[in-house]
Amino acid sequence: MPVRNERGVIAESYYDLQGLRVLDAARESHPVVAASPESTLRAVFQAIEIALLNLSDVIKRAARDIEQDLLGSATVKMFWVRGLHRVLVRLSMAPGQLALADDTALVLRIKDSPAFQEYIEALKEFDHNVLSQISTGKLDVISTLADRSLEDMACNFLHLTRISNHESTIWESNLASVRAPSTTSSYEEFVLSESMRDTVYERVLKGDTFFTQFRGLHQIPEILGHEVADRLEESIRSLRRAQLHVAADHLRCANILMEGVLAAVPPMADSLTTTDYHQIRENLGLTSGSHSVTLRYHVSLHLYEQLWEELASCLAGSQADVASEGVVLQAARQAEQQRFSDLQAWMAHLLIDHCLQLRTLIFQWREQHLHMPRNNLGGESTKSLTGSPDAVEAVKRMRNAARAKDPMLPLARLRGVVNGHLDSSATPLSAYLESKSSLDNQLLQATGGITKRRFKNVQERLEYFAERSDFVPPPRRRA
Repeated sequence: MPVRNERGVIAESYYDLQGLRVLDAARESHPVVAASPESTLRAVFQAIEIALLNLSDVIKRAARDIEQDLLGSATVKMFWVRGLHRVLVRLSMAPGQLALADDTALVLRIKDSPAFQEYIEALKEFDHNVLSQISTGKLDVISTLADRSLEDMACNFLHLTRISNHESTIWESNLASVRAPSTTSSYEEFVLSESMRDTVYERVLKGDTFFTQFRGLHQIPEILGHEVADRLEESIRSLRRAQLHVAADHLRCANILMEGVLAAVPPMADSLTTTDYHQIRENLGLTSGSHSVTLRYHVSLHLYEQLWEELASCLAGSQADVASEGVVLQAARQAEQQRFSDLQAWMAHLLIDHCLQLRTLIFQWREQHLHMPRNNLGGESTKSLTGSPDAVEAVKRMRNAARAKDPMLPLARLRGVVNGHLDSSATPLSAYLESKSSLDNQLLQATGGITKRRFKNVQERLEYFAERSDFVPPPRRRA
């Protein structure tokens, strides 16, 4: 039997927490060719479905808050609504960037999405409740918009509402009609809509928390990351076959999807406060974002390293047996110099471009994830759920180790990219913020103190948290 607290089940693992078993079962029940136009576009629309379901959940709860005169609680939810709309805008751009289908394919229309239809109904309920507040004089729209700014709760609420509404017209327009390379006959069949709903609601907690949104904003990267990994694997194989054009196209798709992965981080950083995170913390169990097999290991480590190895071998060409860093960089320089006069050099230049774009996205993803331990756990040797002595420092060490061991760093330097984290003299702002005299340092200490007092069982490794995480890094994924 799973361990429970007053809110619900305590997760046994990251895989369990994020409902990845449901996603894997959906893929297995309706398999498609890996790293194909169909699989890539399906991943995008599945991520969209997850975002829409989360959006519907939050807007329904905001509508109930308004009905109960809880403007402050509704305003908090509108921050989440705005963040989810921004994720949807980013995801909605992907089909146009990918351009994967032809004129004979299935036409996907967002109006056919069950989650979209649910959102429209939820929005109408929300509008009705807000308009009722306006009609009774409880919410004065004219004076709020005319005379108040964001220090005022009502102004914040209305401002977030109108921003969100316009954002929705952007993603709706982008997704109004998208051709998909599939033999399926409907939107629901292509996206596996019921399975996406099961993924979102397979686990919920009691109370007014943002646990569902926390999961959703992890599920979206996991869905996209699975496809990124498959695309990277195919790009590696293509490089081995000297099919540079094929490898470049797989990398192009991987990078577009990685932008969607990255887009899911800011809404959590912006809207998940210390208090709201602490409401759900115990239910996360002995888990860590670093336990993501797909994103941390397959994408950011195993396949990333193999991609560099194959690119280096490809650049070295006939000198592959002695492909030292100097040989590879000289070949890269030559490709840069000849790219406008030689087709092979242009393909090498394009591959370097795509690899460096991937590198930037992966390291930005690492950087953005520091928001979570900083904002929700704090400093002062605050332990992570899995027992790291200092959660913030543990994430920083992982980030710095990845940068120090980055196999593509020489290639980045060749293009003039300086790695600031390896040169502290180049980052005086970061040095100041980490100093004891900065406000940021004081906020970290205050947050850490709150977390340690509130979660003595985590800090002192008592009860459920006396156990050790049974997570084991996966075997190296080889293309």
